Amino acid sequence: MKNEPQIPPSQALALERFAFITQIQDLVRQGFPLSAALEQVSLRPMTLPDGSQRLRARRTLEDWWYDYQHGGFAALTPKVRTDKGQPRKLTADQQKWILEQAQAHLAVPVKVLCRRWREQDPQLPSLNSIYRFLREHQLHTQARRQQLRQPLSGATKSFEAPFVNDLWMTDFSPGPYLRPADGAKALATSLCVIIDDHSRLIPYAAYFAQADTAAFHQTLKEAVRRRGLPTKLYTDQGGPFTNDHTRVVCANLGIRLLHAKPYHSWSKGKVERVLSTIQQDFEAGLRLPGQAATTLAELNAKLSTWLQSVYHTRVHSSTGMTPIERYQRGAHLVKALDPHLDLDQLFYHRLTRTVRRDGTIRLGNRLYEVDLSLRTLEVELRFDPFKLDRVGVFYRGTAFGLAQRVNAHLNSQIPGSDTYEKRA
Repeated sequence: MKNEPQIPPSQALALERFAFITQIQDLVRQGFPLSAALEQVSLRPMTLPDGSQRLRARRTLEDWWYDYQHGGFAALTPKVRTDKGQPRKLTADQQKWILEQAQAHLAVPVKVLCRRWREQDPQLPSLNSIYRFLREHQLHTQARRQQLRQPLSGATKSFEAPFVNDLWMTDFSPGPYLRPADGAKALATSLCVIIDDHSRLIPYAAYFAQADTAAFHQTLKEAVRRRGLPTKLYTDQGGPFTNDHTRVVCANLGIRLLHAKPYHSWSKGKVERVLSTIQQDFEAGLRLPGQAATTLAELNAKLSTWLQSVYHTRVHSSTGMTPIERYQRGAHLVKALDPHLDLDQLFYHRLTRTVRRDGTIRLGNRLYEVDLSLRTLEVELRFDPFKLDRVGVFYRGTAFGLAQRVNAHLNSQIPGSDTYEKRA
Protein backbone atom coordinates (compact mmCIF):
# COMPACT_ATOMS: atom_id res chain seq x y z
CA MET A 1 0.00 0.00 0.00
CA LYS A 2 1.77 3.14 -1.22
CA ASN A 3 -0.05 5.50 1.14
CA GLU A 4 0.10 3.16 4.12
CA PRO A 5 0.62 5.16 7.35
CA GLN A 6 3.70 4.69 9.50
CA ILE A 7 3.46 2.14 12.31
CA PRO A 8 3.26 3.60 15.84
CA PRO A 9 6.65 4.55 17.38
CA SER A 10 6.14 2.02 20.20
CA GLN A 11 5.75 -0.82 17.69
CA ALA A 12 8.76 0.38 15.69
CA LEU A 13 10.83 0.28 18.89
CA ALA A 14 9.54 -3.23 19.65
CA LEU A 15 10.69 -4.33 16.18
CA GLU A 16 14.15 -2.90 16.86
CA ARG A 17 14.33 -4.85 20.13
CA PHE A 18 13.08 -8.03 18.42
CA ALA A 19 15.95 -7.76 15.91
CA PHE A 20 18.44 -7.99 18.80
CA ILE A 21 16.49 -10.93 20.31
CA THR A 22 16.72 -12.92 17.08
CA GLN A 23 20.51 -12.48 17.01
CA ILE A 24 20.73 -13.79 20.58
CA GLN A 25 18.48 -16.75 19.68
CA ASP A 26 20.70 -17.58 16.74
CA LEU A 27 23.84 -17.73 18.89
CA VAL A 28 22.10 -19.79 21.62
CA ARG A 29 20.98 -22.33 19.00
CA GLN A 30 24.62 -22.60 17.87
CA GLY A 31 25.59 -23.67 21.39
CA PHE A 32 26.74 -20.35 22.86
CA PRO A 33 25.90 -19.82 26.57
CA LEU A 34 23.36 -17.06 27.08
CA SER A 35 25.96 -14.84 28.78
CA ALA A 36 28.34 -15.16 25.81
CA ALA A 37 25.52 -14.55 23.33
CA LEU A 38 24.48 -11.39 25.17
CA GLU A 39 28.06 -10.12 25.27
CA GLN A 40 28.59 -10.82 21.57
CA VAL A 41 25.36 -9.12 20.45
CA SER A 42 26.08 -6.12 22.68
CA LEU A 43 29.23 -5.53 20.59
CA ARG A 44 27.42 -5.68 17.26
CA PRO A 45 26.06 -2.44 15.82
CA MET A 46 22.46 -2.93 14.67
CA THR A 47 21.58 -1.22 11.39
CA LEU A 48 18.17 0.47 11.67
CA PRO A 49 15.70 1.05 8.79
CA ASP A 50 16.84 4.69 8.48
CA GLY A 51 20.45 3.55 7.89
CA SER A 52 21.82 4.54 11.30
CA GLN A 53 23.57 2.08 13.61
CA ARG A 54 22.99 1.48 17.30
CA LEU A 55 24.55 -0.55 20.11
CA ARG A 56 22.78 -1.82 23.21
CA ALA A 57 24.18 -2.58 26.67
CA ARG A 58 24.44 -6.21 27.74
CA ARG A 59 22.12 -5.71 30.75
CA THR A 60 19.50 -4.05 28.55
CA LEU A 61 19.62 -6.98 26.13
CA GLU A 62 19.25 -9.40 29.06
CA ASP A 63 16.13 -7.57 30.28
CA TRP A 64 14.62 -7.71 26.79
CA TRP A 65 15.50 -11.41 26.49
CA TYR A 66 13.60 -12.39 29.63
CA ASP A 67 10.71 -10.06 28.78
CA TYR A 68 10.40 -11.85 25.42
CA GLN A 69 10.60 -15.29 27.03
CA HIS A 70 7.68 -14.45 29.34
CA GLY A 71 5.47 -12.33 27.10
CA GLY A 72 6.56 -12.79 23.47
CA PHE A 73 6.75 -9.91 21.01
CA ALA A 74 4.06 -7.91 22.83
CA ALA A 75 6.32 -7.71 25.92
CA LEU A 76 8.92 -5.79 23.91
CA THR A 77 6.57 -2.83 23.46
CA PRO A 78 7.71 -0.06 25.83
CA LYS A 79 5.42 0.68 28.76
CA VAL A 80 3.85 4.11 29.14
CA ARG A 81 5.79 6.13 31.70
CA THR A 82 4.03 7.16 34.89
CA ASP A 83 5.65 10.59 34.62
CA LYS A 84 4.54 11.15 31.03
CA GLY A 85 3.91 14.82 30.35
CA GLN A 86 6.15 16.03 33.18
CA PRO A 87 9.30 17.96 32.24
CA ARG A 88 12.49 15.90 32.66
CA LYS A 89 15.10 18.14 31.05
CA LEU A 90 18.50 18.62 32.64
CA THR A 91 19.31 22.12 33.81
CA ALA A 92 22.42 23.85 32.46
CA ASP A 93 24.27 23.26 35.76
CA GLN A 94 23.31 19.57 35.79
CA GLN A 95 24.48 19.12 32.18
CA LYS A 96 27.86 20.71 32.90
CA TRP A 97 28.34 18.66 36.06
CA ILE A 98 27.39 15.34 34.44
CA LEU A 99 29.75 15.91 31.49
CA GLU A 100 32.63 16.73 33.83
CA GLN A 101 31.98 13.65 35.98
CA ALA A 102 31.56 11.31 32.99
CA GLN A 103 34.81 12.53 31.42
CA ALA A 104 36.69 12.20 34.70
CA HIS A 105 35.58 8.58 35.30
CA LEU A 106 35.61 6.93 31.88
CA ALA A 107 36.22 3.45 33.28
CA VAL A 108 33.18 3.52 35.60
CA PRO A 109 29.81 2.39 34.13
CA VAL A 110 27.23 5.13 33.73
CA LYS A 111 24.76 3.21 35.90
CA VAL A 112 27.20 3.25 38.82
CA LEU A 113 28.00 6.92 38.30
CA CYS A 114 24.31 7.80 38.16
CA ARG A 115 23.69 6.10 41.51
CA ARG A 116 26.36 8.31 43.12
CA TRP A 117 25.09 11.42 41.31
CA ARG A 118 21.57 10.87 42.55
CA GLU A 119 22.80 10.82 46.15
CA GLN A 120 24.16 14.31 45.62
CA ASP A 121 21.28 15.59 43.46
CA PRO A 122 17.93 13.76 43.96
CA GLN A 123 16.34 15.96 41.25
CA LEU A 124 18.19 14.22 38.44
CA PRO A 125 15.88 12.70 35.78
CA SER A 126 15.72 8.99 34.93
CA LEU A 127 18.72 6.90 33.96
CA ASN A 128 17.43 6.67 30.38
CA SER A 129 17.39 10.46 30.12
CA ILE A 130 20.99 10.64 31.28
CA TYR A 131 21.96 7.92 28.79
CA ARG A 132 20.39 9.90 25.96
CA PHE A 133 22.18 13.07 27.06
CA LEU A 134 25.57 11.32 27.22
CA ARG A 135 24.95 9.67 23.85
CA GLU A 136 24.42 13.10 22.29
CA HIS A 137 27.87 14.09 23.59
CA GLN A 138 29.59 10.82 22.57
CA LEU A 139 30.06 9.75 26.20
CA HIS A 140 27.72 6.77 26.40
CA THR A 141 28.96 3.41 27.70
CA GLN A 142 29.70 1.81 24.33
CA ALA A 143 31.62 4.85 23.09
CA ARG A 144 33.91 4.64 26.16
CA ARG A 145 34.31 0.91 26.19
CA GLN A 146 37.04 -0.70 24.15
CA GLN A 147 35.84 -3.20 21.57
CA LEU A 148 36.93 -6.65 22.83
CA ARG A 149 36.24 -8.63 19.72
CA GLN A 150 35.29 -7.90 16.15
CA PRO A 151 31.71 -8.85 15.26
CA LEU A 152 31.32 -12.20 13.60
CA SER A 153 31.11 -11.89 9.83
CA GLY A 154 28.39 -13.55 7.79
CA ALA A 155 28.84 -16.70 5.76
CA THR A 156 30.06 -16.23 2.19
CA LYS A 157 30.41 -19.89 1.15
CA SER A 158 27.94 -22.57 0.15
CA PHE A 159 25.76 -23.47 3.12
CA GLU A 160 22.78 -25.59 4.18
CA ALA A 161 20.49 -25.14 7.18
CA PRO A 162 21.07 -27.96 9.72
CA PHE A 163 17.37 -28.67 10.45
CA VAL A 164 14.03 -28.54 8.74
CA ASN A 165 12.27 -25.17 9.18
CA ASP A 166 15.51 -23.60 10.41
CA LEU A 167 15.62 -21.42 7.29
CA TRP A 168 13.01 -20.67 4.65
CA MET A 169 13.70 -18.71 1.47
CA THR A 170 11.13 -16.87 -0.62
CA ASP A 171 10.95 -14.94 -3.87
CA PHE A 172 8.66 -13.87 -6.71
CA SER A 173 8.95 -14.81 -10.37
CA PRO A 174 6.90 -13.90 -13.48
CA GLY A 175 4.42 -16.65 -14.25
CA PRO A 176 2.56 -17.74 -17.41
CA TYR A 177 -0.11 -15.65 -19.09
CA LEU A 178 -3.69 -16.82 -18.65
CA ARG A 179 -5.82 -16.68 -21.78
CA PRO A 180 -9.52 -16.85 -20.83
CA ALA A 181 -11.76 -19.10 -22.92
CA ASP A 182 -14.02 -16.16 -23.80
CA GLY A 183 -11.19 -14.46 -25.68
CA ALA A 184 -10.73 -11.67 -23.14
CA LYS A 185 -7.36 -9.97 -22.64
CA ALA A 186 -4.60 -12.26 -21.39
CA LEU A 187 -3.81 -11.95 -17.65
CA ALA A 188 -0.21 -11.79 -16.42
CA THR A 189 0.59 -13.82 -13.29
CA SER A 190 3.35 -13.82 -10.66
CA LEU A 191 4.55 -16.87 -8.74
CA CYS A 192 5.43 -16.59 -5.04
CA VAL A 193 7.28 -19.59 -3.65
CA ILE A 194 8.72 -20.52 -0.25
CA ILE A 195 11.32 -23.29 0.05
CA ASP A 196 12.76 -25.01 3.12
CA ASP A 197 16.56 -24.77 2.85
CA HIS A 198 17.35 -28.09 4.56
CA SER A 199 14.90 -30.43 2.83
CA ARG A 200 14.20 -28.40 -0.38
CA LEU A 201 10.50 -28.99 0.31
CA ILE A 202 8.12 -26.23 -0.80
CA PRO A 203 5.79 -25.39 2.13
CA TYR A 204 3.59 -23.37 -0.20
CA ALA A 205 3.64 -21.75 -3.62
CA ALA A 206 0.93 -20.03 -5.63
CA TYR A 207 0.32 -17.73 -8.58
CA PHE A 208 -1.20 -14.28 -8.07
CA ALA A 209 -2.33 -11.43 -10.28
CA GLN A 210 0.31 -9.13 -8.72
CA ALA A 211 3.65 -9.56 -6.93
CA ASP A 212 2.70 -7.46 -3.91
CA THR A 213 2.57 -7.62 -0.12
CA ALA A 214 -0.89 -9.23 -0.13
CA ALA A 215 0.39 -12.10 -2.31
CA PHE A 216 3.44 -12.67 -0.12
CA HIS A 217 1.44 -12.59 3.12
CA GLN A 218 -1.08 -15.09 1.73
CA THR A 219 1.78 -17.41 0.71
CA LEU A 220 3.47 -17.12 4.13
CA LYS A 221 0.20 -17.67 5.98
CA GLU A 222 -0.58 -20.86 4.05
CA ALA A 223 3.00 -22.13 4.41
CA VAL A 224 2.92 -21.66 8.20
CA ARG A 225 -0.51 -23.25 8.42
CA ARG A 226 0.67 -26.35 6.52
CA ARG A 227 4.28 -26.79 7.71
CA GLY A 228 4.66 -24.97 11.05
CA LEU A 229 6.88 -22.03 11.94
CA PRO A 230 10.36 -21.40 10.52
CA THR A 231 13.14 -19.92 12.64
CA LYS A 232 14.39 -17.60 9.89
CA LEU A 233 12.98 -16.28 6.62
CA TYR A 234 15.43 -15.12 3.94
CA THR A 235 14.29 -12.67 1.25
CA ASP A 236 15.65 -10.09 -1.16
CA GLN A 237 15.22 -6.33 -0.80
CA GLY A 238 11.82 -6.23 -2.54
CA GLY A 239 9.07 -4.00 -1.13
CA PRO A 240 6.71 -6.84 -0.09
CA PHE A 241 9.50 -8.30 2.10
CA THR A 242 10.93 -5.15 3.70
CA ASN A 243 7.89 -3.02 4.61
CA ASP A 244 6.87 -2.40 8.23
CA HIS A 245 3.75 -4.56 7.96
CA THR A 246 5.82 -7.61 6.99
CA ARG A 247 8.31 -6.94 9.80
CA VAL A 248 5.50 -6.79 12.38
CA VAL A 249 3.92 -10.01 11.03
CA CYS A 250 7.22 -11.90 11.28
CA ALA A 251 7.88 -10.49 14.76
CA ASN A 252 4.45 -11.62 15.97
CA LEU A 253 5.16 -15.11 14.61
CA GLY A 254 8.64 -15.16 16.19
CA ILE A 255 10.33 -15.40 12.77
CA ARG A 256 13.69 -13.74 12.22
CA LEU A 257 13.44 -11.81 8.94
CA LEU A 258 16.71 -11.68 6.96
CA HIS A 259 17.39 -9.79 3.72
CA ALA A 260 20.02 -10.48 1.07
CA LYS A 261 22.48 -7.68 0.47
CA PRO A 262 22.13 -5.75 -2.80
CA TYR A 263 23.97 -7.45 -5.69
CA HIS A 264 24.23 -10.71 -3.68
CA SER A 265 21.69 -12.74 -5.65
CA TRP A 266 23.89 -15.82 -5.33
CA SER A 267 23.03 -15.97 -1.62
CA LYS A 268 19.50 -17.10 -2.43
CA GLY A 269 20.49 -19.52 -5.17
CA LYS A 270 18.28 -22.34 -3.85
CA VAL A 271 15.05 -20.44 -4.32
CA GLU A 272 16.27 -19.18 -7.71
CA ARG A 273 16.96 -22.79 -8.67
CA VAL A 274 13.51 -24.05 -7.66
CA LEU A 275 11.89 -21.20 -9.62
CA SER A 276 13.88 -22.30 -12.65
CA THR A 277 12.75 -25.90 -12.11
CA ILE A 278 9.10 -24.83 -11.99
CA GLN A 279 9.49 -22.81 -15.18
CA GLN A 280 11.29 -25.55 -17.11
CA ASP A 281 9.10 -28.42 -15.88
CA PHE A 282 5.64 -27.40 -14.68
CA GLU A 283 5.13 -24.25 -16.76
CA ALA A 284 6.61 -25.91 -19.86
CA GLY A 285 4.03 -28.68 -19.47
CA LEU A 286 1.22 -26.13 -19.66
CA ARG A 287 2.11 -25.56 -23.33
CA LEU A 288 1.07 -29.10 -24.25
CA PRO A 289 -2.31 -29.52 -25.98
CA GLY A 290 -5.17 -29.49 -23.47
CA GLN A 291 -2.95 -28.57 -20.48
CA ALA A 292 -3.30 -24.77 -20.47
CA ALA A 293 -5.03 -23.10 -17.51
CA THR A 294 -7.56 -20.30 -18.06
CA THR A 295 -8.04 -19.06 -14.46
CA LEU A 296 -5.84 -18.49 -11.42
CA ALA A 297 -7.75 -21.14 -9.45
CA GLU A 298 -7.16 -23.72 -12.18
CA LEU A 299 -3.48 -22.75 -12.50
CA ASN A 300 -2.87 -23.09 -8.74
CA ALA A 301 -4.70 -26.42 -8.63
CA LYS A 302 -2.41 -27.77 -11.35
CA LEU A 303 0.66 -26.40 -9.51
CA SER A 304 -0.40 -28.08 -6.25
CA THR A 305 -0.84 -31.42 -8.03
CA TRP A 306 2.58 -31.12 -9.68
CA LEU A 307 4.30 -30.28 -6.38
CA GLN A 308 2.80 -33.24 -4.54
CA SER A 309 3.11 -35.82 -7.32
CA VAL A 310 6.35 -34.77 -9.05
CA TYR A 311 8.57 -32.30 -7.20
CA HIS A 312 8.20 -33.59 -3.61
CA THR A 313 8.58 -37.23 -4.65
CA ARG A 314 11.59 -36.82 -6.93
CA VAL A 315 15.12 -37.37 -5.55
CA HIS A 316 16.92 -34.03 -5.22
CA SER A 317 20.39 -33.92 -6.82
CA SER A 318 21.97 -32.09 -3.85
CA THR A 319 20.51 -34.05 -0.93
CA GLY A 320 20.19 -37.50 -2.49
CA MET A 321 16.68 -37.80 -1.01
CA THR A 322 13.21 -36.70 -1.99
CA PRO A 323 12.17 -33.38 -0.40
CA ILE A 324 9.18 -34.96 1.40
CA GLU A 325 11.32 -37.81 2.77
CA ARG A 326 14.00 -35.46 4.09
CA TYR A 327 11.42 -33.15 5.61
CA GLN A 328 9.59 -35.98 7.38
CA ARG A 329 12.88 -37.27 8.80
CA GLY A 330 13.25 -34.02 10.75
CA ALA A 331 9.55 -33.26 11.25
CA HIS A 332 9.82 -33.90 15.01
CA LEU A 333 11.83 -30.67 15.29
CA VAL A 334 9.16 -28.53 13.66
CA LYS A 335 7.61 -25.85 15.85
CA ALA A 336 3.87 -26.32 15.36
CA LEU A 337 1.30 -23.55 15.61
CA ASP A 338 -0.77 -23.19 18.76
CA PRO A 339 -4.15 -24.76 17.83
CA HIS A 340 -5.95 -21.94 19.69
CA LEU A 341 -4.03 -19.23 17.81
CA ASP A 342 -5.95 -16.98 15.43
CA LEU A 343 -3.42 -16.95 12.60
CA ASP A 344 -5.35 -14.45 10.49
CA GLN A 345 -5.19 -11.79 13.22
CA LEU A 346 -1.39 -12.02 13.37
CA PHE A 347 -1.36 -10.74 9.78
CA TYR A 348 -3.59 -7.78 10.58
CA HIS A 349 -2.28 -4.23 10.32
CA ARG A 350 -2.45 -2.09 13.46
CA LEU A 351 -2.93 1.68 13.52
CA THR A 352 -3.78 4.21 16.21
CA ARG A 353 -6.52 6.77 15.66
CA THR A 354 -8.14 9.41 17.88
CA VAL A 355 -11.93 9.09 17.93
CA ARG A 356 -13.75 12.28 16.96
CA ARG A 357 -16.41 13.84 19.14
CA ASP A 358 -19.10 12.42 16.88
CA GLY A 359 -17.81 8.87 17.51
CA THR A 360 -16.16 8.44 14.10
CA ILE A 361 -12.66 7.71 12.83
CA ARG A 362 -11.15 7.97 9.38
CA LEU A 363 -9.27 5.06 7.82
CA GLY A 364 -7.91 5.86 4.39
CA ASN A 365 -10.73 7.58 2.52
CA ARG A 366 -13.45 5.88 4.56
CA LEU A 367 -15.30 7.06 7.65
CA TYR A 368 -16.20 4.54 10.38
CA GLU A 369 -18.36 4.69 13.52
CA VAL A 370 -17.15 3.23 16.82
CA ASP A 371 -18.55 2.92 20.35
CA LEU A 372 -19.54 6.41 21.55
CA SER A 373 -17.86 5.77 24.91
CA LEU A 374 -14.52 6.08 23.06
CA ARG A 375 -15.03 9.68 21.96
CA THR A 376 -11.81 11.78 22.12
CA LEU A 377 -9.76 8.69 23.11
CA GLU A 378 -6.88 7.17 21.16
CA VAL A 379 -7.78 3.64 20.02
CA GLU A 380 -5.99 0.90 18.15
CA LEU A 381 -7.48 -0.46 14.92
CA ARG A 382 -6.69 -4.00 13.79
CA PHE A 383 -7.64 -5.00 10.26
CA ASP A 384 -6.66 -6.81 7.09
CA PRO A 385 -5.37 -3.91 4.96
CA PHE A 386 -6.09 -5.79 1.75
CA LYS A 387 -9.79 -6.37 2.50
CA LEU A 388 -10.93 -3.87 5.16
CA ASP A 389 -13.97 -6.08 5.75
CA ARG A 390 -13.52 -6.26 9.55
CA VAL A 391 -11.94 -3.40 11.52
CA GLY A 392 -11.51 -4.33 15.19
CA VAL A 393 -11.39 -1.52 17.76
CA PHE A 394 -9.25 -1.83 20.92
CA TYR A 395 -8.62 0.56 23.78
CA ARG A 396 -5.78 -0.31 26.17
CA GLY A 397 -5.94 -3.93 25.05
CA THR A 398 -9.71 -4.28 25.54
CA ALA A 399 -11.87 -5.05 22.51
CA PHE A 400 -14.72 -2.65 21.71
CA GLY A 401 -16.30 -4.52 18.82
CA LEU A 402 -16.01 -3.69 15.13
CA ALA A 403 -16.00 -0.29 13.47
CA GLN A 404 -18.93 0.19 11.08
CA ARG A 405 -18.92 2.15 7.83
CA VAL A 406 -20.78 5.44 8.24
CA ASN A 407 -24.11 5.54 6.44
CA ALA A 408 -24.72 9.28 6.14
CA HIS A 409 -28.17 8.83 4.58
CA LEU A 410 -29.30 6.54 7.41
CA ASN A 411 -27.92 8.90 10.06
CA SER A 412 -29.98 11.74 8.63
CA GLN A 413 -33.15 9.75 9.36
CA ILE A 414 -32.36 9.07 13.04
CA PRO A 415 -34.61 11.08 15.44
CA GLY A 416 -32.76 13.79 17.33
CA SER A 417 -30.20 14.40 14.59
CA ASP A 418 -29.45 17.92 13.48
CA THR A 419 -31.78 19.34 10.87
CA TYR A 420 -31.28 22.15 8.42
CA GLU A 421 -35.00 22.68 7.95
CA LYS A 422 -35.94 26.13 9.25
CA ARG A 423 -38.87 25.99 11.67
CA ALA A 424 -41.74 28.46 11.31
